[in-house]
Amino acid sequence: MNILSNISSKFLTASNSLLLLLVVFTIFIIPFFPIELHRIFYSICFTLIFLLSALALSKERSKVLNIAIAVIIIEWLSELLNLSLLSTLSLIANIAFFDLIVILFIMQIVRAKTVTPKVIMESINGYLMLGLSFSILIALICVIDPNSFSFKHLADSMNPSISYVSNYIYFGFVTLSTLGYGDVVPLTPAARSLAIFTSITGQMYVAIIIAALVSKYLSQKSSN
Repeated sequence: MNILSNISSKFLTASNSLLLLLVVFTIFIIPFFPIELHRIFYSICFTLIFLLSALALSKERSKVLNIAIAVIIIEWLSELLNLSLLSTLSLIANIAFFDLIVILFIMQIVRAKTVTPKVIMESINGYLMLGLSFSILIALICVIDPNSFSFKHLADSMNPSISYVSNYIYFGFVTLSTLGYGDVVPLTPAARSLAIFTSITGQMYVAIIIAALVSKYLSQKSSN
């Protein structure tokens, strides 16, 4: 029983490690590549993120994996067929999946009895995937109303062969962290509401997760 438990723990740790590396690559490294390659890179990375995030769960893994496969199918169909309705559906599916993963990660962190490297990686992955969820939500709002934000590519004509995901990720994380450079601003009431909700959610996530980790660490230290 202990052997199986150790194998499962190592598998979850490895899955979370790979997921963290992949999310970091998606957020920070892809923008350094030529912009013509962004679309295929983001599609591949999001596909792998969906699969790895499901494998990184200790519970409900098979159900979430089935959901991930469905989201991947929608993602690639929208990429290949290039239909506006299917692209919108893909964005909604991505947002819902990332939100589900963040909630499940938070539940795993709360259920954990001790602070381990796996728990810390789950906390980081949850925060980064929360940022990706808001970034895609920003993209969805821009699809619905291109005048929602002051993105330069929306003011000019958009090139359908180029992915602008890096722009949405940039603004999403700048807002999530309440950094707020002001180079991109929300222009409509809905966009401003989303910006407020993003910043508040980011601060609440950090506060709640840090409080949970500190509480577990102090409890673990006192029991030792």
